[in-house]
Amino acid sequence: MTDFAPDPRSYAARRNEQLPWGHWLRQDPAIDGLIDEDGTVWPSLRDYFWQARLGMPSLGSYKVDEGCELLLSILHALMNRMTGFEAAVADLFGGGWQSQRHYMAWLQGQGMIKDREVTVEGRAAARMLAATRSVNAPDLAPLDFPTLAGMNGLDGGRTRKEREQVMAAQEAMGRALRYRFVREPVAGKSGIKLIGHEMGDAIPLTRVLWALSFPDDYARDRLFGWLAHHLDRWQAWGEIAADGGSRALTEHLLLLRFADERIDLG
Repeated sequence: MTDFAPDPRSYAARRNEQLPWGHWLRQDPAIDGLIDEDGTVWPSLRDYFWQARLGMPSLGSYKVDEGCELLLSILHALMNRMTGFEAAVADLFGGGWQSQRHYMAWLQGQGMIKDREVTVEGRAAARMLAATRSVNAPDLAPLDFPTLAGMNGLDGGRTRKEREQVMAAQEAMGRALRYRFVREPVAGKSGIKLIGHEMGDAIPLTRVLWALSFPDDYARDRLFGWLAHHLDRWQAWGEIAADGGSRALTEHLLLLRFADERIDLG
């Protein structure tokens, strides 16, 4: 029998609540993996917890580690501070109120929390998840929400270092131009701005002519890469924004971006 919830017995009645969750699994030098009480072999403790205990799938774009890191972040926050709904929504769920409500209801249904308090099993699970983290995982601060921003974006953060080197080089190529696109935060989010230099007759000033925010760095860099391939057009695009405003430039860029797309009639 697996540990898939619900179980009529309490966790404390079945397991040693002082040890990390999954302490009952066995290791065999002749077998690659961990063996549960039914003799099933699992590639890792996190896989066993994710599938056998939580009943979650192991395939698809949502990886086991991503799901475990989100769960650990929420359990950790609940164990170390009182977490208000709005703060949790903003920091862990990207502003999605429905996502936050659904996730917390799912956690309560799984027996990891009860009335926003972490249960005995939830604490054991948190100890296990903390002990099985990757060496590259961000630190878990004792009083703050650990950020999950490193996993944002279609690439899951895996190409961030290489991508930053490429984008920084492309950004540097436009620094001498009067109109230049730069990657800068917009209203606290990842963003791109069009900067115009030495603009105005009486007192030449540097002005932000156009700005766009994105949900994460990957989405931002995807557009910036496209803009960088049109470096020779930055002067003309800057003049569009300077003369017609930010909306005129947005409409122009949308037209260009989809100008060569075929209409799907199928």
